[in-house]
Amino acid sequence: MAVMWATQWPTRRQSLVFTGVLAVCIAAGCLVQSTPVAGLQGATAFAALAGYVAFFHTSRALLLILAVSATTATICAVQIATHLDPFAALSKLLILTVGVLAVPYSAHVLVHVLGVDALKSDVDPLTDLPNRRGFYRSMRTLTAESIGSRAAELSAVMVDLDAFKRVNDTAGHAAGDQTLIAVADILRKTRRGDSVLGRVGGEEFVVGIVGPKHHATGLAERLRREIAAMPSNVTASVGVATVPLRRMPPDGIRGLLQGLIESADRAMYTAKRSGGDQVHVSGTPVDDFADAPVTGAMPKKTTATAGKVPWTIAARPLVGSEANRTTAAAGMEQAPAKSKAAPAAVPPEIVNPTPAPATAVTKQL
Repeated sequence: MAVMWATQWPTRRQSLVFTGVLAVCIAAGCLVQSTPVAGLQGATAFAALAGYVAFFHTSRALLLILAVSATTATICAVQIATHLDPFAALSKLLILTVGVLAVPYSAHVLVHVLGVDALKSDVDPLTDLPNRRGFYRSMRTLTAESIGSRAAELSAVMVDLDAFKRVNDTAGHAAGDQTLIAVADILRKTRRGDSVLGRVGGEEFVVGIVGPKHHATGLAERLRREIAAMPSNVTASVGVATVPLRRMPPDGIRGLLQGLIESADRAMYTAKRSGGDQVHVSGTPVDDFADAPVTGAMPKKTTATAGKVPWTIAARPLVGSEANRTTAAAGMEQAPAKSKAAPAAVPPEIVNPTPAPATAVTKQL
């Protein structure tokens, strides 16, 4: 078995077999000693075995090892009491019991302490949300469990507070910390079941959601409204990106999550550059593991500012007679024109079209 350990790390089943065989060998070695005192001394080997089981296996396996060691030690102690001194047998048995129990108990305490430290290393100390490492770790688990469901989609909602530095500069860092804590509470209150929360930057938060795309967009809009209603007078720019989870992507889960977060981050910065306090939905990137083939240009999608009107636009090449009778939208401005003909809720991408040689059409969906 030691040779097996030297060539490859054993499986859990192989390790359990090893501990069972070793327990039987130790018990047999103790019981066949010429004197029961030597057998009782040999039973101290159970301490090392119990420590190993406490580190790597379950409490049930540990109880089994302790039962074998207690039975072996008791047999040896009874033999000592019968042929020699009962008080010496009792004292040796108590010393052996303390030694065998102390090792696995110490191992359990160490594992608990290390586990608590590991959990704290994945949690942001201010908001008690997972930090960047904790978020990615939980998202990898959630994604792996969801891949294969035909209707499953994975979305990332990136939230960044607008002009947060102004809060720290005017009200102090304590007020800024309270604002971050309040935003974290909003995220917990509005989250869905299959989701992961995280604080991935100073004033930047992210939500990973498994479910239909409209769940993510609805959550993004609720977050925007809740944050805007806070008494600290802060707003948020929110970006949303979604990918399908029908089967394992070629780049693996890590590449999928990295591309998804980057897409949501770009959408969030688009919303921020447009003035903030709005939601921007990124176009779903078409990759190798999507079912449907794609022809022509990849769609580009966006939602209207502040979530007031669910505008969506898409660009596609012109075909046939459309190229001769369609005016392309050009010279786009950051804000709608001050005209009665332009509704206030219409996004800037479709205001003030300038006639130009038509190469693409912008169509309201």
